[in-house]
Amino acid sequence: MKKEQRDDAIRDVLDDIIELTDNEGTVVPFELLDVVDLEGREFAVLFPCDEPDSEEVLIVGIEDDPTDPASELYVPVEDEALMNRVFEKFKELNRDVYHFLD
Repeated sequence: MKKEQRDDAIRDVLDDIIELTDNEGTVVPFELLDVVDLEGREFAVLFPCDEPDSEEVLIVGIEDDPTDPASELYVPVEDEALMNRVFEKFKELNRDVYHFLD
């Protein structure tokens, strides 16, 4: 593999890592599994990098940052029914990519 290809591959992986800050100010890395469009909104499906054995994902809404048009905000999804609909669509879109536990 050429250096340029390796650098591109590393950048691709790093582009899939999103760092969120929890309520205590700790930065937590997540792998971006997919972005799901549902009901006119976008949602990120995230997997915790620090918990490789986890069976859970985090689903957050994606909104434009009003203070910086080039940035996005990741907003917690409070509505459990909405979260479940997003996850079901994620499973449907990725049934050939991931193995889902029932």
